[in-house]
Amino acid sequence: MRLAERFRDDPSLARARAAGDIETPDPPHSEHVAYLSLRLYDQLREFLQLPSEGRDLLAAAALWHDCGQFRSLPDHHRQSLRRILALPLNGFSREEQAVIANIARYHRAAPPSIEHPEYRRLSPAQRRVVDQMAAILRIAEGLDAGHLQLVEDVVVEQQQGYVVIWVYAPTLPSLEIERAQARAGLFRDVFSCDIDVRLALPETKGANTSCAH
Repeated sequence: MRLAERFRDDPSLARARAAGDIETPDPPHSEHVAYLSLRLYDQLREFLQLPSEGRDLLAAAALWHDCGQFRSLPDHHRQSLRRILALPLNGFSREEQAVIANIARYHRAAPPSIEHPEYRRLSPAQRRVVDQMAAILRIAEGLDAGHLQLVEDVVVEQQQGYVVIWVYAPTLPSLEIERAQARAGLFRDVFSCDIDVRLALPETKGANTSCAH
């Protein structure tokens, strides 16, 4: 079963879709980035002690991370933040909406900074959620860099103090692996953990994927 099919009824994605109809320029890409984000979150949650509320916020930010492209492609990450903040979201509090918008804003380009007004307005706890979820979103977005949904699944494994993301795809997703690795800097900074993105052979799936300390 393809990754998208397994996540069709995911409750975090359902909550985001029910919140509002935010148009994106490439819905299949946004959906796939959301699936990959949640796949990474679920496997990293225990190991990195991720907040439970982060899952729903990550799902929404992943679905809408590119919505700002309708206004400006070069700085669409900032436009995405503004658009998410401007639209009514059913089922999310105003505080949650601000976190979602900031996660989407940091899916690319500069990392979170206290010099950015919308990030500065968040509480320290909210900033921590933004940092963590944006770090995951950056990698997931890189894994669909070509907007072709080549990466069918990811499996996370801890190996000797660093995290390995095994990538499963029917053909070699060179661009996607390269881009995901290039966007792993925020993950390293936030979690103090190195990360390596590797192509997996189909027969290795189901091997030891423990993420225990």
